[in-house]
Amino acid sequence: MKGKVLDYYERWKRDGVLNRKLTDIKDLVSKNITQKEISKVLGVSEKTLIKLKKKYPKLNQAFVFGNDELKYTLIDSMLKKATGYEYEESQTTIEETKAGTKKKIVKYKKKAQPDMNAIRYLLIIKFGRVFNDKKEEIDAMYERLRNREEEKWSNASHHEKDKESN
Repeated sequence: MKGKVLDYYERWKRDGVLNRKLTDIKDLVSKNITQKEISKVLGVSEKTLIKLKKKYPKLNQAFVFGNDELKYTLIDSMLKKATGYEYEESQTTIEETKAGTKKKIVKYKKKAQPDMNAIRYLLIIKFGRVFNDKKEEIDAMYERLRNREEEKWSNASHHEKDKESN
């Protein structure tokens, strides 16, 4: 009797490499590597990878975890940019002396100033439109939409009353 043909996921599991493959996928996704490139790394077609993701929740979850990791890295970077941060620069000089070449490394600590665009973006995303430059325009738009909805409801109720009186 012939055995069932194993798909890639089942073979990875059988060969004891599934956890490594899932970790590799998560790491690649967290570095913003495309699904097409990931399929090449895994040695499968992108179409096969899509089918495997649908069939095996653990595989799909590796993509989700990788995306989450990328998102948190980006948010952390934006937060650093918004609040400012210290960094180090170094300058290497080479001098010719009687004794030979002399290499001198000078390190400087620098501070990147907070970025107003990053601050504004994070405030709007985290704490709402109260921090948006166009707050008044947005509030006016919401008010118009709310009034339009109330108008629809009142028209509908008048229409229903007209039907009832006939």
